[in-house]
Amino acid sequence: SGSGDIPMAVEAIKNGALDFIPKPFKGSAIVKRVREAIEAQATRRSKPAASQALHFPGREPLSRREQEVLACLMAGASNKEAGRQLGISFRTVEVHRARIMEKLGAKNATDLMRIVMSEGRGR
Repeated sequence: SGSGDIPMAVEAIKNGALDFIPKPFKGSAIVKRVREAIEAQATRRSKPAASQALHFPGREPLSRREQEVLACLMAGASNKEAGRQLGISFRTVEVHRARIMEKLGAKNATDLMRIVMSEGRGR
C-alpha cells in the first residue's frame, strides 16, 4: 500500500502477513524479507506435528509457538536466528523464551536445557 499505518499493519499480520514494509524501501530489502519468509515457511513445514510435540508431565503445557521457539533454541539458534526461522521478531522470541522458562520452572538457559533433556517427552 502507498500509505501504511499501524492499524493496517496489524490487520495484515492477522491475515497472515509475515512482515509489513513501509514505503519508501529498497528493492534489496524486499528480496531479503521474501527470502526470510520463504525460509520461515519451510521451517514451519519441517517441524514435527503437534502430536509429536514435547510435553512435560506436571507442568503447564507449552503452546504450539512456544514449542517451535523451544525447538529452535534447543537446536542452538540465537533469539535473532529463531525469529528469522519462525518469521517473528527476536523480541517476540524473547517473550516466548521467558514464558517457556516460567512454565518449565527454569532458572536460566542451562537449567532449561537440563529440564528439556531430562523431562521432555514426545506425545
